Amino acid sequence: MNKLGFIVVAVLLVLGSVSVFARGQKEASGEDKITVATITYTSEIEWFYILEQNYKAVADDLGLELIQLDPNADPQTQVDMIEQMTQRGVDAILVSPVDPAVIRAACEEAMDKGIFVLIQGQERTAVPWSTANFGYNEKQMGALTGEIAAAAVKEKYPDAKKIKLAVLGDPGWASSDVRMGGAKEAFMNNLPGVEVEVVVDKVMGATIETATNVIESALQQHPDLRCVVGINDDAAIGSVGAMQSQGIDVIAEACIAGAGNNKGTWPYIDRGEILGSVDLNHRGTAEVALNAVVKLVNGEEVPGMMYIDMIKVTKENLGEWYKK
Repeated sequence: MNKLGFIVVAVLLVLGSVSVFARGQKEASGEDKITVATITYTSEIEWFYILEQNYKAVADDLGLELIQLDPNADPQTQVDMIEQMTQRGVDAILVSPVDPAVIRAACEEAMDKGIFVLIQGQERTAVPWSTANFGYNEKQMGALTGEIAAAAVKEKYPDAKKIKLAVLGDPGWASSDVRMGGAKEAFMNNLPGVEVEVVVDKVMGATIETATNVIESALQQHPDLRCVVGINDDAAIGSVGAMQSQGIDVIAEACIAGAGNNKGTWPYIDRGEILGSVDLNHRGTAEVALNAVVKLVNGEEVPGMMYIDMIKVTKENLGEWYKK
């Protein structure tokens, strides 16, 4: 090898050493951490607030850098946040969409730039364009809610031949019809021989305020309405308040169930005002999502749809969560 060749090799070795040294310094200083942005629906809904807490706990366990953003249920704000995180160059974005159609272009732009976008709470059939989706089997979640309410009907109205049902959802959530359809189906299937008249369906009832307003209005037309299945626990709490405002003895007469297992609901279940909820396993949700991010960053594949286990929460097993 001539003198010029030796010089070139020496320079390359030095540059290589510098590169390795610099990379080692970056890892040691923590600059090479996987960075994940979480953009939820709104922390005003307790379920999302709890999810954010679990994202933080799991991210700390995994050594991830976490950026947490709240769009306050505004789709354009969510778009702006996705674009900001894309410009920042995070490794992954976890989104609980306010409106999947509105955020799609921003998400696709992020993915075009090598950012993994994981969508929470949407089935793959509804949102097939993300890196992956994670969440619950919406029909199964609804079914568990419907089963709880139906069991209460059997106990409180064993001789009923006809009963009225209100189904509170959120038309803005693509998964709402699937979840609440599962609730209706399970409620009816578990009451053979009982005619179920659905008097409220496909309306906004995902907050305490909206649920209160819907049920109060429904009671004006259907004063004998006593059964409610809600898309979440806030829907159930609002339904309790609406019935109580009309002088209904909720413990003796109502058959109300929600989903989410939020701590604010535990006293209602303990008192028997709400017959049950569905534990949505916030910790499991965060673990599934953030472990998937780690795998993706390391070049591994993850399923297009990742489901989280759920269980019924009733007065019988409430003590697992509610420590009075």
